[in-house]
Amino acid sequence: MSNTMSNPNDFLMAEGGKSFSFDQIGDKVVGEVVSSEVRQQTDLDTGEKLTWNDGSPRNQLVITLQTELHDSESDDGIRTIYAKGGKFDVATGEGLAMKEAIAKAVREAKGTGLFPGDQLAVAYTGDGQRKNRGFNPPKLYTASYKAHVAAVSGADLFDD
Repeated sequence: MSNTMSNPNDFLMAEGGKSFSFDQIGDKVVGEVVSSEVRQQTDLDTGEKLTWNDGSPRNQLVITLQTELHDSESDDGIRTIYAKGGKFDVATGEGLAMKEAIAKAVREAKGTGLFPGDQLAVAYTGDGQRKNRGFNPPKLYTASYKAHVAAVSGADLFDD
């Protein structure tokens, strides 16, 4: 089920998507991709846009999913996740940042990106090594992806 905001009354009456927070190891969100876009990260306290030391923007992938989650009767099930980059030592089994976990899942499914109608599941699987005192360790993720099938041909009907 895809949720688009082409109707002005849908936009007016919508409560807006909720962010999925991945609070505990094992938390996961599963849904149909409604939209995805690159946005510059902002400071949670001040709202100011974040940049790297060289002045370039610190970007993140903002993915909106239609899920089966409903916290109330008026909850439309829309959830937003924020996929930031960062690589960890995969050789040690430490895991991946959310952006890399999603990219890996798309590549493994021979996809070319995230598109409306695609199915995506993201799970918080563990914590990486804390690099700075006073900060939480980075969260590690795994993801699964399935492309939206627009049409089926006769050849698709046979098992390999």
